[in-house]
Amino acid sequence: MNTFIKTLALLQVIQYVDAAGVCLSIPRLCKDILLSNPGSRSREYTIFLDTDKSMDVFCEFSSPYHGYTYLKDISENPFILRSISATTEEIKVVHLRTSGRQYSTILEELSRYKSNHSLSLQINENRGFNTPLNAPFLGKYIYVGFLPRSVASSRSVQGYRAGSKDWEFHNCDANPNSYIAFFYNNSPLRTHSYHKQCCFNGYMRKWIDVSKEYTPQIPFDYFRFFEMHMGGCGGYVVPKYSTFSDIVGAVPGFRFDITCSDIHCHNGGTCRMTDARKPVCSCSQGYVGRFCQEKVPYSCKDIAMLKGAIDGEYSIYSRTSQNMQYKVFCEFHQTYGYSFVSNTNVSVNVDDLFEIRSHVVVRYLRRGKQYESILEQITPYANKPLTVQYNSNRGFNTPKNANRMGPYIYLGFLDQITGRYRTKQGYRVNDADQTFVNCDSNPNSYLAFYFNPKKNPPVGYYKRFSYGPLMTKWLDDAVPVNSYKKLPVSYFLQFEMHLGGCGGYIVSGYKTLSDVHGASLGMRFEI
Repeated sequence: MNTFIKTLALLQVIQYVDAAGVCLSIPRLCKDILLSNPGSRSREYTIFLDTDKSMDVFCEFSSPYHGYTYLKDISENPFILRSISATTEEIKVVHLRTSGRQYSTILEELSRYKSNHSLSLQINENRGFNTPLNAPFLGKYIYVGFLPRSVASSRSVQGYRAGSKDWEFHNCDANPNSYIAFFYNNSPLRTHSYHKQCCFNGYMRKWIDVSKEYTPQIPFDYFRFFEMHMGGCGGYVVPKYSTFSDIVGAVPGFRFDITCSDIHCHNGGTCRMTDARKPVCSCSQGYVGRFCQEKVPYSCKDIAMLKGAIDGEYSIYSRTSQNMQYKVFCEFHQTYGYSFVSNTNVSVNVDDLFEIRSHVVVRYLRRGKQYESILEQITPYANKPLTVQYNSNRGFNTPKNANRMGPYIYLGFLDQITGRYRTKQGYRVNDADQTFVNCDSNPNSYLAFYFNPKKNPPVGYYKRFSYGPLMTKWLDDAVPVNSYKKLPVSYFLQFEMHLGGCGGYIVSGYKTLSDVHGASLGMRFEI
């Protein structure tokens, strides 16, 4: 990486703030970088550990919760490995082939030894393990020990685990070699000659063969000479020789994990670790977000305050279905807006969406095109607010398909008490009253929109009616919707409209409305 890019990366981290809300002037670890920005890109960075001395590392961010640190060089301080590695259960080894491609493998202890042993990670030491043959020649090294000498010095089944599979051999002479060492000698290599005598074989290459191509692309100068030694009859290998002639070098990656001790759940939230080793904030009621830092949006009005009044589809929360979200389309104007609800199985709190009850917008879909009308009470009832309810029709007649196609959103015009008289009734569409005289005091006065999760067909009641102009006027007089206001298809619900006593009854998708694929109710709110 050139000096300019490194300098730019360093300037960027000056502004980092970690998950606990602490300003980080410089990153100490790859984990700090991920904490400050879960979307950080895997690449080379400069970190500082606990000293003023900088260190170039390659940070692999495997997920928002974990990754691996690859060292370009090492110092004499063993503190480095303790700082950058969260576990001794595994290392990730990336190797470079002569083709220029990179491949990675997770190396672990054999399954049969995991309950009592884990990997030993050491710098320039191999306490409890056999010394690598190239230590006197190449000096600085990172040592990864599998079985300690006390265990490996027996004629038993030994080996390593790679690619989620155990690779075993039988130690034939109790020679307790059980390691892979990576050498950080920056001078021309002079190595031990043992590799010319012994012991390249298919077993020692298993971790190479099960590796997967590595896409982040570590700079070539990170890859190091290594030696791997197993047994007593396991094998001994180095790169660029025999069955490893296509291997240029390798570099170990040390895993780090973000845990509950690294993050702060705001606003009374608590942290727990999942089975997948992820820290998750359980937020107190009214807050959401990775760290419970965001107020829960229950409406488009909340969206406008939290994110800005920008038209589009958003996720909001249900007050009655705890922690469950559903999609709404928010259409914003200068001082007001409209909320449209998508087809959902989540309980909808209409009171959060519908504030101004003098009118609604109804948008419908016909042959792929969208149209809309404004519906109100007719002039004699202009002071009576419209009613919108979710899966309920308190004070109004029940829609015919409530049990068959519910849940539903109910738009009520005249309640049962008002509608039971033989008076002029109806609805107003686009500033024009559409009326009829209720001939038998049957107080139907509604438009119902069905979520219909079981995709049931409507009851046959619609077959008794012709779809007259009174019932279709709001469709016929609708205006085309501007392209920027168009709703996703999932917002259009099958509807049923019923007026009277001698008004009419219609269901979308049938008779003259066979090409109408549904409608969506736009509920007005103030900003």
